[in-house]
This record gives sequence, structure tokens and C-alpha cells, in this order.
Amino acid sequence: MSHKMWEIKGLSLELDLTDADTVERYENAFEEMADAEKLIPKDGKASERIRACCNLFKELFSKLFGADTSDKIFSEVPTSISAYEEIYYDFLSFAQAQFEADTKHRAERLAKYTPNRQQRRAKKK
Repeated sequence: MSHKMWEIKGLSLELDLTDADTVERYENAFEEMADAEKLIPKDGKASERIRACCNLFKELFSKLFGADTSDKIFSEVPTSISAYEEIYYDFLSFAQAQFEADTKHRAERLAKYTPNRQQRRAKKK
């Protein structure tokens, strides 16, 4: 399994967070989500707030992976903020793991070509 593939509900969704176009889409989707969240009323019916919050997650994944894929991710998921947040947090864990794996990989490659201080001192002697 590639660290660039998010496995969810039988779907394998590719998201390369080292690609500028993908990262731009990712950033924009999260910015739009934050803006839309501010519009959710703080009072009124709890059921309406829950539906609005769930819609935020649907829209986020729609912008990241497309509307059809978002529908598949949330199919058969009850309109429960807990259920939607579970999927969201799983996604955030995937994105964080990808970031960490890519950072580690780049550091390892760079270290291969950058001698450490002890090696540089040994060469000077």
C-alpha cells in the first residue's frame, strides 16, 4: 500500500501531498470549510447544526476527491457528527502520516549526500 493512497470504505483514493496542484486544492478545500463553518448558526435546532456540520465534511471530500467519491465515502453513514468526524479524523491521520513519511524520505536522501560534522572533521585531519 502506497502512503499516498487513503483506504476508506473499500475505496483507494490517491492524494499526493507533495504535488503543488494537489496541495493547492487541499488548502483551498480546508479554507472553504473554515469559512463555511463560521456560517453555521450557534443557536436553533441541534438537528440542523448537525446536518450543517456533516455537510461541511461532505463538501470537503467533494472538493478533494469529487462529488461522486464523497457520496461513496458517506453512503450508508448515518447523519451523525460522530460518524462523520471519525471519517474526517481518519483522513487527517492519513495526511499526517503521508507528510511524515515524505519528510523522513527526503531527510534520508539528503543525509546520504551530506556528511555529518564528525566525518567533515576527520577529513580535515
